[in-house]
Amino acid sequence: MHSGEPGPTSVKDIAQRTGLPQPYLEQILLVLKGAGLVRSKRGVGGGYVLARPANEILLSEIISAADGPISLGDFGQPHQDGACDHEGHCVLLAIWNVAGEHMRHHLADYTLQKIADAAKGDAPWPELLHD
Repeated sequence: MHSGEPGPTSVKDIAQRTGLPQPYLEQILLVLKGAGLVRSKRGVGGGYVLARPANEILLSEIISAADGPISLGDFGQPHQDGACDHEGHCVLLAIWNVAGEHMRHHLADYTLQKIADAAKGDAPWPELLHD
């Protein structure tokens, strides 16, 4: 979990490097462990390691594990085929559903490796797409 260093990384080390409070970080790591994204090793020299290579772990998986399904809100499914009795409401729900799908696909395009490479300057930063 620490670039370039094999073996487990302690929660204390991760907390120091990220500036996150250790109790909060422990909660996050337990959630990630439950989702199968990290593994833990107890005892001296213990800590956490990625459960899979960084290029196989998607940002969307991490967000889903920590926050639940990726969406722009839980608005339900719009009525279709003109069955909506609230003018414009169903169209807006459909737009939100499409936007949420775009967001899920976009986040699934980033792996931990891609993010780490960009952070180190070894890969381009994400950019806004212009129409």
